[in-house]
Amino acid sequence: MEAQEKGVTTSSQSNPPDIIRPERKNVLSLVQGWPLSKKISTGAVLILSIVLFAFLIIQARSADQQLLYANLALSDASSVTAWLKNQKVDYSLKNGGKDIWVPADQIYQTRLDLAANGLPSGGDVGFEIFDKQNFALTDYVQKVNYTRALQGELARTISSLAPVESTRVHLAIPEKRLFKNQQKDGTASVIVTLIPGQGLDQSQVQGIINLVAGSVTGLDPENVKIIDSNGVVLEAQKKAAEEDILSADMLAFQQEVEHRMEIRAQDLLDKTMGGDNAMVRVSATLDFSKVEKTQELFDSEEPVIRSEQVSQETSGTTTTGGVPGVQSNLQGKGADSGQGNAPPPTNKNSRTTNYEISKTISKIVNPVGSITTLSVSVLVADKVQLDADGKVESTTPRTAEELKSIENMVASAIGLVPQRGDVINVLSMPFVDPQETTAASERTPVNLLYQYMPLIKYAMIGFGMLLIYFILVRPIIKNTKSEVQHHNKTVEQLEREQRLLLANEPVEPLMPVDDAITALRREVEQNQVPTAYILKNWIQEG
Repeated sequence: MEAQEKGVTTSSQSNPPDIIRPERKNVLSLVQGWPLSKKISTGAVLILSIVLFAFLIIQARSADQQLLYANLALSDASSVTAWLKNQKVDYSLKNGGKDIWVPADQIYQTRLDLAANGLPSGGDVGFEIFDKQNFALTDYVQKVNYTRALQGELARTISSLAPVESTRVHLAIPEKRLFKNQQKDGTASVIVTLIPGQGLDQSQVQGIINLVAGSVTGLDPENVKIIDSNGVVLEAQKKAAEEDILSADMLAFQQEVEHRMEIRAQDLLDKTMGGDNAMVRVSATLDFSKVEKTQELFDSEEPVIRSEQVSQETSGTTTTGGVPGVQSNLQGKGADSGQGNAPPPTNKNSRTTNYEISKTISKIVNPVGSITTLSVSVLVADKVQLDADGKVESTTPRTAEELKSIENMVASAIGLVPQRGDVINVLSMPFVDPQETTAASERTPVNLLYQYMPLIKYAMIGFGMLLIYFILVRPIIKNTKSEVQHHNKTVEQLEREQRLLLANEPVEPLMPVDDAITALRREVEQNQVPTAYILKNWIQEG
């Protein structure tokens, strides 16, 4: 027996791998043994994981970059990319090479460095043309350079507008003349290339015209023409007619009058009835006709002396002498002969008085916007009765006396005139509280999104890894362990299973010893792994 045990021990020690190591399967054979439904689900999860990781990688690369410049001219894009290559700054081109993207952590420093080097130049030459002094240039060349610089600066300014992609400006500035009648007017032409899907409205076109006219001395806005890249002339905003302006002003004035009266009445009602318990609406009819009246009034009862003329006339004179000579100096009959034929003296007085009727001339101009009629509507809330918990139990309409007092108060506050046709109506009705509405959530700014994009990227990568582990890796490991554990049962588990089988099987008569040994040998030859574990435990216990 000892020899047999030693022999058994030697054989077990000489070949331990064949006895101890259980049978293992590789992943490929394990997958081949899966059912079709499990293969399809695992393949779908694997494809989804690959697509998710590819999306995360692409998104991570794009999220780490931000837009440096957009819609650059080809010359500017070439200059900027050449500078980035020299500085060894990573960049990517989009939108046909017009948009340049750089890493997000270098965008601000890159913009400052490019601005220090005069990039991008905007595609046109600006006033930087005068940075390099050249005393050999003539006056004509200096004027041409000034015109070029002015055109370039205007093009850059107009291109900064949102709908404009690029701009070209042409100025025709005439030479100054000594006499004014010989001076010609300057002209300007602007061609704009718009971003696809966008356009300029009339107010923006008028703004460009005013910008160009204000930048060139003596340029009339009427001499500025603007066309788009399709050759269509862009019209500026036409000056509104005076009647339209007056109509808009009249409507605004009417609304202002109504609003002032509503506030005046609402303040009184809020003080007496509390807030949100009354509402006032006023409709005013105004007279905007401009009337000028001239009156002449005559007063016939009190005439006024306009002029008076007085004349006095006297004819005939009394003479004491006669004909000069001797006879007139003698006394007697001969002396009176000179006075016998003289006429008697006469007096004539006349007075002429002209009277004028008094007249009063008055010129009356009626004010514009005078109130013709007023229509007022007042809505007051019913009386509210509360229960013990402070909730509304019932409502009671207000009495006629209360409504009358409210009507008199509002009429006096607004200044209603019944003779003018003003109307006021006061009603008492229950008020309904409006439903509470939640405020719209503010949109996350794009810059804030880019700021937290790296954290979002890492979070999505971690989530993807966890998803792949729980959906793909964990089931594979679990299945592999279950296959291995099926062959690696302990002695106690085998003995327990054997006892359960014996307890469930019907009791049969014991087999002879020879038959039992033969059956044991056959069992050992068919199931070597449990036998190896039993022998291993015996050896360890011995």
